[in-house]
Amino acid sequence: MSKTPNQSRAPRIWWELCLFAFAFISAPTLRPFVSQVSWIDPSWIYLVAVGLPLVLLCLSFIFDISPTLVGRAEVSFQNRHAQDTYSIPVQFKIIKWIVPGFSRLRAIRTDTNETLSAWSLRMNHSLQVR
Repeated sequence: MSKTPNQSRAPRIWWELCLFAFAFISAPTLRPFVSQVSWIDPSWIYLVAVGLPLVLLCLSFIFDISPTLVGRAEVSFQNRHAQDTYSIPVQFKIIKWIVPGFSRLRAIRTDTNETLSAWSLRMNHSLQVR
């Protein structure tokens, strides 16, 4: 019996989708409500409401940075599916990041104890690429 590929989605994907949705769906709806308040410049609020989720989205996508709660769920998910996803033995853990409340996903090759970048792991050792 052959193994079927995993069809579930990682928790970080949901975090990134929520950021994307807030930046492009929820933030534009704030503009009319913020313009009613006379002491706040609506363009600054709109810039922050769109810019902050986009910055967090880029950090999550490029550097695997997410809130610690999402990071813990991602570590659990990745460790559970690592054998089916990657061609090398790998274990994931989270490390604290500069900003409190945020953490970074770290991949460690278990046979050589080498730290791998997320892009290297995905591009060079993923079973789905081959």
